[in-house]
Amino acid sequence: MRRQRPNDVLASISQNMIIPAMTKGSLRFFFDCGAGGCLWAGDEATRSTLGSGPLDAAVYDLQGRVTEPPRISLSRDAHTLISRLDQEYTSYLNPFYQPDPSLWTQAKCDRFNDDVDQLLALLRAELGAEFVIADEQNRHTEDPSLAEFLVANPNQKPMR
Repeated sequence: MRRQRPNDVLASISQNMIIPAMTKGSLRFFFDCGAGGCLWAGDEATRSTLGSGPLDAAVYDLQGRVTEPPRISLSRDAHTLISRLDQEYTSYLNPFYQPDPSLWTQAKCDRFNDDVDQLLALLRAELGAEFVIADEQNRHTEDPSLAEFLVANPNQKPMR
């Protein structure tokens, strides 16, 4: 092990220089039914810079015009996938009575989960130099009581 001496070049550099910290913004990744996006500020510094709400979603007026563009720039492919998964996610809750079991079958859950993983990888590739993205999206499985629920409620159909 090398001992540093006061006249050692490395010691003088570390004592006399301030090395700026390289910090990344912090994002949380998850869908919230009907929010329009999936990226949320993950810490106070990011929130004070970019604001609250889904940062990847535009804000629209009543006529459907964009009043505030997304605060995070993403590729068209990412926006397309976010939009599709956001719309799809709204159907996870039972449309007739939300406390009832989700109508998603395991096959539907698996496809959604795979698409979420693909989107997360795409977002990390596009934003990884600027942001750390924490994956907070629940991965879904078929409700164990779905089959029994469907027998008791023949008017409801599973989503495959």
